[in-house]
Amino acid sequence: MSRLWFVVKEAFSGLRRAKLSAFFSIVMVALSFMLLGSFYITSTQAEKFLDYLRGKVEIEAFLSDSLSSQQISDVRRAILEVPGVKTVIFVSKDEAADIFKKEFGQDITSVLDFNPLPASFRVFARGSYKNSNGIAAIAKSLRDIQGIGSVKYRKILLTLIDQRIRLFYWIMIGFGGALALLSIFLVYNSMRLAISYKKRIIDTMKLVGASRMFVRMPFILGGIIQGLTGGIIATGTIYGTLSAAVFVLRQEFLIQALPTVAFYVSIVGLATFLGFFSTLFATRKYIKEGLSQ
Repeated sequence: MSRLWFVVKEAFSGLRRAKLSAFFSIVMVALSFMLLGSFYITSTQAEKFLDYLRGKVEIEAFLSDSLSSQQISDVRRAILEVPGVKTVIFVSKDEAADIFKKEFGQDITSVLDFNPLPASFRVFARGSYKNSNGIAAIAKSLRDIQGIGSVKYRKILLTLIDQRIRLFYWIMIGFGGALALLSIFLVYNSMRLAISYKKRIIDTMKLVGASRMFVRMPFILGGIIQGLTGGIIATGTIYGTLSAAVFVLRQEFLIQALPTVAFYVSIVGLATFLGFFSTLFATRKYIKEGLSQ
């Protein structure tokens, strides 16, 4: 028990001696994980929104005019057998004319004296096929079905969505990685300063036969405390900001954006591990040097 108390006491003593460095380490860890957490929430909501947009993108398979009712049913069954197809909606020639009238405000039959619009199937993709490559694969399969005259979909929109989400992810990974590395460096530097402040104590412990791990434990605990404190500050800030936004704005999409408890636990856990890892690396180098003299 006395050994444990010594480790805890020395850990807090080291933080007090290098309090400015420890303060900046905690602030940087908190800032890093605040931004990383915000990136995660933003990317999750962006993915939901983009998935919603992808779900709205439909493939229109226009039918030949000469098809009978039975042939149209056969085409529908063939479409449903195409991999990636979720739902199929039939649009008759009359329904196509009604849609034209709603969109353009004019009855096409009054202009041309006949309805030139073909019947069609509106095809919607499922899950993993809701992207430019998946939709293109479905469209290619639809073109091979007998009775379908042409296939159209919003290819440019899908390609743009996929490009933007990939760019966003790379920015998120790059910026978040840079912040994490900077946090590791600051905690590492804080522990290096704490070790230098306690060189005499380390030398004394060496003389009385203390093991290397026992000497390192106060510093490792100090790094864990820095990471844990930064993680708690980060989660508290994120939770407080989101809760205030929901209370003030009362928007349904904000309520849906609230992360789960697992998200906050993960932030604290990762921040604590970052403090542990960076301190472990620092003590392996500097205390090894100190004890080898």
